[in-house]
Amino acid sequence: MVRCSIKRLIKTIIFLVILIVIFKNLLSYSHQSNVNKFEFKQKSSIIFIVSSYRSKTIQRLFLFLNELHLSYIEYKTIDEKFYNDLTTHIPSMIILDRIPNSNSYNFINQYQISLLILLNNQCHNCISMKYSQMLFENISYPTIDFNREELKPIIHTIQSPFKIKQSNKIIRLLRFEKILPYFFHFHGLHDQCVSLPIDKDNLINTIIYVENKITFEKINLMIISKEKQIYLSECLYHHWFIWPLMMDIFRYLTSNVYDYYGLNRYIQIDIDDIFLGSKSQDRLKSDDIQALIRSQLFIQNYVSNFRYRLGFSGYYYDLGNDEDNQGDRLLIKEKDKFIWFHHTWKHEKLTNVYDKISLISSTKMNIDFAQKYNLPLDPNYAVAPHHTGIYPINPILYDIWHHIINFNVTSTLNYPYHYMSPSNRRGFIYKGLSVLPRQSCSLYTTTRNYTNYPNGSHRLEQYLMGGKLFRIILTNPISIFMSHNINYGHDRLGNYVFSKLIYLISKWTRIKFSNDLSTSELARKYFYDFYPDEQLPIFTNPCHDQMLMNLWNGNRSLCRIFPQFLIVGPQKTGTTALYSMLSQHPDLHPSKRNFISYEELQFFSNDTTYLNGINWYLNQFDSDSIDSKWSMNFEKSATYFDSMLAMKRIKALLPNIRLIMMLTEPGTRAYSRYQHEIARTNQTINFDNLLQLNDSHNSNQFHLKERCLQPGHYAEHIRQWLNYFPSKQIYIIDGDAFRYDPRTILNDIQIAFLQLKNPINSSKLVKFNTKKGFFCPISKKNHFHCLGNSKGRQYEKMSSYAREYLNNYYLLHNQKLIKLLRNNNYSLPSWLTFFNRIQLTKRCFSLSNICHTAEGRMGYPNERYEPTTIAALDKENKNLPLITGLYEDGFMIAGQDRIVGAIFSFPRQIICWNVYSPEQITPESLALLEVVQPRPEIFVLGIGSRTNKIPPETIQFIRSLKIGFEILPTTQACETFNFLLTDNRLVYAGFFPQKDLTDQNYGLRKAIAHSQLYEKDEEYIKKDLLKDTYDVMLKAHRERKLLRPYSPLSRRESSVKQDDDTNVQSLTGTSNMEKRPSIKNRDQPETNKQS
Repeated sequence: MVRCSIKRLIKTIIFLVILIVIFKNLLSYSHQSNVNKFEFKQKSSIIFIVSSYRSKTIQRLFLFLNELHLSYIEYKTIDEKFYNDLTTHIPSMIILDRIPNSNSYNFINQYQISLLILLNNQCHNCISMKYSQMLFENISYPTIDFNREELKPIIHTIQSPFKIKQSNKIIRLLRFEKILPYFFHFHGLHDQCVSLPIDKDNLINTIIYVENKITFEKINLMIISKEKQIYLSECLYHHWFIWPLMMDIFRYLTSNVYDYYGLNRYIQIDIDDIFLGSKSQDRLKSDDIQALIRSQLFIQNYVSNFRYRLGFSGYYYDLGNDEDNQGDRLLIKEKDKFIWFHHTWKHEKLTNVYDKISLISSTKMNIDFAQKYNLPLDPNYAVAPHHTGIYPINPILYDIWHHIINFNVTSTLNYPYHYMSPSNRRGFIYKGLSVLPRQSCSLYTTTRNYTNYPNGSHRLEQYLMGGKLFRIILTNPISIFMSHNINYGHDRLGNYVFSKLIYLISKWTRIKFSNDLSTSELARKYFYDFYPDEQLPIFTNPCHDQMLMNLWNGNRSLCRIFPQFLIVGPQKTGTTALYSMLSQHPDLHPSKRNFISYEELQFFSNDTTYLNGINWYLNQFDSDSIDSKWSMNFEKSATYFDSMLAMKRIKALLPNIRLIMMLTEPGTRAYSRYQHEIARTNQTINFDNLLQLNDSHNSNQFHLKERCLQPGHYAEHIRQWLNYFPSKQIYIIDGDAFRYDPRTILNDIQIAFLQLKNPINSSKLVKFNTKKGFFCPISKKNHFHCLGNSKGRQYEKMSSYAREYLNNYYLLHNQKLIKLLRNNNYSLPSWLTFFNRIQLTKRCFSLSNICHTAEGRMGYPNERYEPTTIAALDKENKNLPLITGLYEDGFMIAGQDRIVGAIFSFPRQIICWNVYSPEQITPESLALLEVVQPRPEIFVLGIGSRTNKIPPETIQFIRSLKIGFEILPTTQACETFNFLLTDNRLVYAGFFPQKDLTDQNYGLRKAIAHSQLYEKDEEYIKKDLLKDTYDVMLKAHRERKLLRPYSPLSRRESSVKQDDDTNVQSLTGTSNMEKRPSIKNRDQPETNKQS
């Protein structure tokens, strides 16, 4: 028996071991399958950066990412938002300023995302080494020292502690293979490098390291921990080689996605103002020209066929003294060694050129000069003095240069703004003329001597040896540098700067300069190979840049002509009516009407119109009407609403503009748009048939369907607008409320949104037209100015099929809209809610003598978009959830939490009750009483006003539960509930807001008459009820912060972190940072206290 038992035990153990092995294999297989699933999910081009604070290292990193034109999102911590964004976007890589914990690491790793971890003082597992403790070794590197007479490469020797592990798979740009040169960083006694110790068993993962000069201990400054994971010490960010090193890291971690156009670079060096000089010392002499030729020969060793490009103004040839003229003649003699381009005849500015004949004449005179002396002219390239007329754009200049003279390429450093970092200078194509970005070479017309360089000559050396100029070549496939003839005289800094820059790039990195190309070929590569998205210009506002202002016209009065607000649509929502009504205000001036798009300019959404330029745009407004600083121009174009390009263009030209949108029920809007298009295009397709089309059908008809349906994706388009503009600049109107009575909204726009100095009572702007059936603008003589017959038409009723189709089509879009509006503190439009409009308190302004009416909405969510769910108020405190405040739209709980709408109350919890009228208090709405445990002793039901009725079947249902119950007006129900609760009775209650509160103070006192808070009555009244005074209401309206309704879907817990990291109370729908006061519906201006 014992032997058998032992055998059975052994078999059992073996069986268990086999089961464990199989289970582990299954887990491994499951994990591998999950990893494979993530592997096939496409990654975005975004980089996530997690940094607890913006250190200098992180700031430098941001600047470099901008130079590389890489998109990134910054996070302070790895939190829920980070995880949500990670699963949504799947970034190409993540940069962290600390080592993540195991949970974060495992979560990130399952998506196979590359990691770059920066090591600093926050690293607990790291060791540190001071610079004074490091072992420095000699390294020789090639360079050029400044010498006015000759350019001679030399070898310098310097000591450096930074050693490179040979045969690594990351470093590709740097040519140094053992030690990296170290200069321009003066460390203190306590400066140190923080990093990980070297694993002696795994030395192959080390890339860069340093050694202790005494113990010879090594620490890693750059290491590959695992595949696609790199640790990098932040101390390397102080040194020149970090930038090519970072480019290699990005390339490696993204598997060559960021390859930065390979290793080939194109360079062009322009020398402007040839033959020009205000003083004799500013002209090139004969020996300067010989030195220029020598520097060109030196550069040709590294750039095949390289030649300087000389911009000339022929009028000034041979107009100097004998020494100057001798230099001019030598330059003409050596003309074939250079390439020449047009720089205007008399170096005239082209900003305000309106005489085409004189411009054509002067241009041809300069070209004739080139033909006279047989200059090797680039027939396609020209540069305007000071870049005038190029940007800001002078359309006349473009017409003449391209269509008459046949110039195809120019360049400027003023687009999109003058004071921009080199990485932000971009190009564009306008009227067939390609405008390439020019780069400054850090030499100016006042920079003449090496020793007198601004902030010292060492600053210029830093720019060349890993600094700004060095990075321009690194990060841009095409670099066009601007310089002046004066930079090649005096100390000949131009020769030195470009020769040394090209030499260092060639010797220190593996970047190769391609053959010298013509400007036409460079433009083709720039706009069609490297940056195809930059062909259309994006106009910026000259008023925001003093240099652009001077190049434009210098008249700042023009800045006031730009519109102050835009009505952006969408179409068929009533925007034309709003435009017409606002136009009646004497301080609001609309744009001029035209024969193509009538009242709409469509400047930002129509490419043809947009390319007319900002001068054309300003001409569409009446400049004489801006007679006071309180006057405002505005325009309305409904095509802006769903145009991404329009959003981008508006943001660039008018970043502080105020925007007005109007939303109507999207299905009704789509049907109205269909009727409009049918009437306009004479198409005959039925609306039901149109909705059934897909992309395989007739392209014109399917495009019509898209035009009808796509603008109704309100959440999608508004979210895009919010990416460009903050919510305080966007005013969203309920289109149904506006159609019902626009006067309230017009007053609110004048006072709260536009903040007009002289608002006018909207009753003097619009009146109801009984013949038309809607409100129309009125003139000063009280005459109607209604819109044409095409506006406000009554259409044939939509079919039931179309209505159902549109309801289902827009269901998800409307649910997203509810969430978006609430997250950005907007009230819900009435077509998304059960209740219609509720007219709120009217107050008269003593100063402006107008009645300001604010219209809000209860905003209870439509059951279609937000089904009934439970969100509980269950705070850990000793206070009972007594009803301590009654309002016409909700309740106050325990003097702390304001709840909008009906509630269901338990002894320790409050939940929202999606009941929107007493008639909806049905057995289904009370189904919770059937399942809740423990069973209540008594159920108290507050039905609102005394006159309200509930369905008879509801009373029968409550009786069938065999529990005690009381059905009372809400005021008495709250009193009963508080009394029973404080008496430790097991009581449940349902309360519906009471609409007929004549005195809220009285309702409050009745509600707490028998509660423990009775003695705090007066104190509480002071704290809470006085919040609803007129001053607070006025402030709320001016900030457009009406009480946002609470939705159970929007807040599931009492302390949920929002995107802006602010705690939000679960039942009030208001954030701790910005609580919205409510605005009551009172018939009397003052409430009389009752005893």
